[in-house]
Amino acid sequence: MQQSAKTSTHSEKPENIVEIKDVVRTYLVDNQPVHALRGITLNIPKGKLVILKGPSGSGKTTILNIIGGLDQPTSGTVLFQGRDLTKFSERELTTWRRKQIGFVFQTSPLIQILSAFENVELALRINRVPWAEREKRTNRALEIVGLRKRASHRTFELSGGEQQRVGIARAIVTEPELILADEPTGELDFATGMQVMQLFKELVRERGITICVATHDPATMQFGDIVYELHDGEII
Repeated sequence: MQQSAKTSTHSEKPENIVEIKDVVRTYLVDNQPVHALRGITLNIPKGKLVILKGPSGSGKTTILNIIGGLDQPTSGTVLFQGRDLTKFSERELTTWRRKQIGFVFQTSPLIQILSAFENVELALRINRVPWAEREKRTNRALEIVGLRKRASHRTFELSGGEQQRVGIARAIVTEPELILADEPTGELDFATGMQVMQLFKELVRERGITICVATHDPATMQFGDIVYELHDGEII
């Protein structure tokens, strides 16, 4: 079931940045099949905040991994801006991820000895962006998440919420088309978690970034333009 928090006044359907069609993902554990996804079909429209809601084991993370090219479906089709990701080689997927996708995790995997600036800038260094451009874009990303004044602080000097904001800055600094966030509020207190979700909402509204969030937190539902509820590998 697809629930929309906003009703469009336009007759045109929004452009879908991601289209998932009849996706099945089955793993073998001790020679026994585990059905992580059971024929999932869903769309992620461009410039929307989409939430995948469901308990642990419902298939949310598996969907994110498949959208982000970190996993391959057993069957079905995954289209990103009309291109079939299942046809990409590993090398093509790696290059595509670096340029098109930003990842935000439950616990941001920051490098403790680096500053907030250095953690964010590293994503651009990997993409061989020249220094002047790296500096400009890193400062801009930290400004967007409200951490420009904390740029020189090491990771261990930042609060949990600030570390998560650094992770978001790192995700947006490459100027991706899509951000995938897996339980981004899971390690945060309620107030900080709502601040993170509000930041996502602002990124969608003001920057036009598409964001897909996987969560089991009911408090985050109010921020979604579209909510897909999953249970046992199916949309309900």
